[in-house]
Order: sequence, then structure tokens, then C-alpha cells
Amino acid sequence: MRPQSWFATLLSLSLVLLFMTSASAQLVRSSGRPQADSDQRDVRLGGYLDLEFFMSDTGNTFKQHRLVPMIDATVSDSVHFACEIEFEYGGSDFAGGSGETKVEYAYADIDVGSWALRSGAILVPLGATNLYHDSPMRELTNRPLVARSIIPSTFTSAGLGGLWGTDDGTWSVEAYALNGFQGGPSDGVSGDWNIDASSGLRGARPSMKYNGDDRDLSFCGRLAWSPVLGTELGFSAWSGPWSDDGELDMNITVIDFTTDLGGLAEALTSTELEIEFGDVSLDIDGSNADMVAEVPEAMSASSIQISRRFFPGVIENYFGEESSCGLTVRFERQDLGLGTDDTRRTTIGFNIRPSDETILKFDHETTEQGDSDSDQFIISIATYF
Repeated sequence: MRPQSWFATLLSLSLVLLFMTSASAQLVRSSGRPQADSDQRDVRLGGYLDLEFFMSDTGNTFKQHRLVPMIDATVSDSVHFACEIEFEYGGSDFAGGSGETKVEYAYADIDVGSWALRSGAILVPLGATNLYHDSPMRELTNRPLVARSIIPSTFTSAGLGGLWGTDDGTWSVEAYALNGFQGGPSDGVSGDWNIDASSGLRGARPSMKYNGDDRDLSFCGRLAWSPVLGTELGFSAWSGPWSDDGELDMNITVIDFTTDLGGLAEALTSTELEIEFGDVSLDIDGSNADMVAEVPEAMSASSIQISRRFFPGVIENYFGEESSCGLTVRFERQDLGLGTDDTRRTTIGFNIRPSDETILKFDHETTEQGDSDSDQFIISIATYF
């Protein structure tokens, strides 16, 4: 038989088989996709949005800071998925070049009985602020300094670990192996370090792609204890290498405490106390100790915040029974080492909540460092959707 005949015969057989099996082939290919199970799969979409307005001696500025879609899905009785994707300042391609598009977290939980296996882009459990960072949730616009320089929130890293806890929420534990901080130097020779006495650890956040050559993984965990409803004491710790060569290690300790003071006295009902303290210890010994002299050996920051919620009738008349107002004061202190002056910041805020999920904030923030000080007035609006 000539080659043309062979080709024609094979083409005819292929077409016959295609028509005979196309329906079943399509069914097999799509049966495992979420679209095929849309009637049974529980997928929820939400998120939050915020807008900020800053007034200071240097000018007045609007900031469309965050647009954060959230996706939550129950894949099966034993598998759960959750993620946040943040568009900051309009996203990475927006005019001005200062925006970001990034994954805040994206993980899958697999229930294995008395605990859950979690994998993916982990929201690192260092302190309460990093875990509970949503703008509509927080009473003041700016996050505390301890959650900026000591815990570079929103702080995320790729890794694997587990969650344990009691059904009544009395205690819980999270523990993970993660990619570590990228402290530098980037070229392995110069002193171009990503950790300094200006921004702390913020410039050294881990990579989602790699941990580095010849570096051990880092480990982080948090133990939370809630003796009564409305009170939580958390202890978090991080340990792992921070330099690119893996020779220099770092340890971070964070203690956080939140409680409703109404349990102490009836007059303090709807008054919440939040305390967070973070401490960093960095290893700067080793073969390149002289070059590391510009990296702080220790850093620390602390925050104390008291918030009181009240329910004036005039606000309820406008927005309904779910509405409320709040007064908040926060005191902070930060020491980023190398002999730099401590930073002290005081914020006084008033807010209106048309509902628990939407907040309008008015903050006055004073920052002092050494002999210099600055003030700014902040108005912001944040809402879940």
C-alpha cells in the first residue's frame, strides 16, 4: 500500500475513534475540576478595601492602600483552602511604580484527625497583629511599629507545618518549617545588607521561590492560650539563618496579650487592652564579622493599646443598631540598635462603625526620635465585602 493510502486509513480511523470517545473523554478530563462540582463545592469570595488620607507638614495625600480579595473553599470534608491576594497602591503596573501585587497567604489544610497539615504560602504566626491584620478589623489606620520593623507584616513565607488545638479554643499551636529571611549581601561580597537600623527586618522578607544555597530551613511557631472568652495570650518564636551563606542565625521572640477589661470591672465593659512586644537577636560573628558591623545585633519594639467602644444614640439613628463609635490610644517604642535613638510614637484615634464590617477612622499620630518630632492627621475608611 502506498504511503498516501496508509495516511488516509490512519486519519479515517482516528476520526472514527475521536467521535466515538469524545464525550467520555471530555467527562474524564473535567470531572476533577472545580467547575464540574460547582453545585457541591462550597466556595466563598470576599475581601476588604481601604482608603487613607494623610495630612502633615510635608503635604496632603490620598492613598488607596489595599484591595484584598479573599477566596475560601471547602474542597472536601477533610481539605480546606484559603487565600488573600493583595493589590497595594493599584497593583504592580499602576502609574508611579510603587504598587505591589502579591499573595498575602495561600494554603491548603488537610485534616488528619487530632491536627491539621498546612502547606503553601503561610501567614507566619509571629505575634497577633500579623495574624489579625485586616484594616476593617483594626481600630487605628497604621499598624504598630513592632509589626513593621520587627515583624515585617504582612509576613508570609513558603513552608509546611501543622495546627493543633482544643475544640473549646482554650489553647492552640501552629508550627512550621519555612524559607528564611534574605538578609544579604546580595552579591556575597559587599556590605549591602537588607537588615539595618532604619527599617529593621522589613527589607529582608523571605522568598517564595527559594531558601538559598547551603542554608537550613527556618522554624516558627506560636502557642496561644485563652483562659476565658475575650482574652488571649500568645507566645511566638522564630529561629533560622538570615545571611545568604547560612552562617549567621537569628532568633525572634514575640509576646502578645489581648483582653476585654470588662471582666475586671463593669465600668470597663467594651474596653480592650492589646499588648505586643517583639525582640530580635542576630548573630554577627563569623568569617565576615567585620563586614556585618552595620547590621544591628539586637532590635526590639513594643506597643500598648487601649480601645473603648460605645454606642451613642445619634449614630444608631443614622446607621442602625449594629453601629458604634470607638476611642483608642496607643503608645509605642522602638529600638533598632547600632546606637540609634529610640523611636516613640503616640496615636489617639476616634472611629465610627456603621456596622462591624465597616469603619471610618480619625487618627492623630505623633512620632519622636531623638530631638526631632513629627505629627500627622490620618483619615481612613475600610470595609469588608
